[in-house]
Amino acid sequence: MDRLPGGGYRARLTVDGYQHTIGSFATLGDARAALDIARGEKARGTFVPPAVTRARLKAEKEARRAQAAADSRTVRDMAEAWLSWQTERGLKLGSVYTYRRHLEAHFLPTFGDRPVGEVTALDLNAWLDALEESKGHAGAAQIHRVVAALFKWATGDAAELPRTFTPWLLTSPVPPLAARRLRRPNLPQRNRETLTDAELSALADLMPEADRLAVLLSGWCALRIGEVLALRRRHITTDPDGTTWVRVESQVQARGSGVREESPKSDAGRREVPVPPVIAGDLAAHLDAHAAPGPDGLLFPRVGGGNGLNNPNTIRKRFNAALKALNAHRAEAGDDPVENFTWHGLRHTALTRLGQAGATTAELKAYAGHSDGKSVEVYQHAERRRLASLAATMSKEDA
Repeated sequence: MDRLPGGGYRARLTVDGYQHTIGSFATLGDARAALDIARGEKARGTFVPPAVTRARLKAEKEARRAQAAADSRTVRDMAEAWLSWQTERGLKLGSVYTYRRHLEAHFLPTFGDRPVGEVTALDLNAWLDALEESKGHAGAAQIHRVVAALFKWATGDAAELPRTFTPWLLTSPVPPLAARRLRRPNLPQRNRETLTDAELSALADLMPEADRLAVLLSGWCALRIGEVLALRRRHITTDPDGTTWVRVESQVQARGSGVREESPKSDAGRREVPVPPVIAGDLAAHLDAHAAPGPDGLLFPRVGGGNGLNNPNTIRKRFNAALKALNAHRAEAGDDPVENFTWHGLRHTALTRLGQAGATTAELKAYAGHSDGKSVEVYQHAERRRLASLAATMSKEDA
């Protein structure tokens, strides 16, 4: 027991060789009472040093403060953090723009102001039901994937996260895509239909003359619309045996901040594709009549723009008009319309035809420029001569 210089008393107790301060008290009686209590706890083996108790209480207070701060974070805060992380890790600007557009247009108006921990699977299933009503199953699935990726990141399960990442929540409330599919009736999907040679030619003929070859390149060479619009004269080469090749090095994007040229999504996107003989003449005629001059001249420059990049959305509008005209002609002839078909259906048509010509999975991936973590080595087995042979064969399938 110590008497303090400023008045009052300080009680101390030695336990296991260490002296612990029990506290400071105004009167000697209070100090002795506290010391007696501490001695009793020591005798029973329940004594906890006051300093330890204070530290624990402080930690609990900090934890409550941190939890309160965490509980106040909204889904919108989480979405912004996720989009910033995607940008920092180098995701394509167009992809980040698409993610943001999907979230801001369809997800955040409903959930943006909610605390992160208050979003439930029941809420999300109800939201997805309404989304499928308005956007269709395919459109809703795209948005569903973005939301699932957001919550996967929030739980710390996304790839490339640093070890210092602190999860926003323990588990994701987002229903699995597979579970949603089990709830759906069997409905028609986009681009399941493939075009015959005659239908593909007819569709190309209904495009503006300067865009006709774009349809043929996608429908025969399985090029994406952005890849077609990025082609330049120097990307077209011919072997001594007469085989013409298209080299894909980039793609045109219009999502986000204007029309621009970007690298492919993956290394597999950089590839050489043989041009089937059936459209080799169309390619040569287009180079003579419509491509911009010089090695860097675009095959499909913007109208009135010299060598300016074409906007994919502009070409899609022309394609949709051509498809509408094709279906009108088919209706007049008593034929069924080509339904649920987009530009990507041209690529699906080419790959289906290539598969029917006998292409292996590896060759299809090399032709299409598809990539995933397990198939990089497989691409090496898709030989140049074999692809050229398949391209020649596929153009004879309907002959």
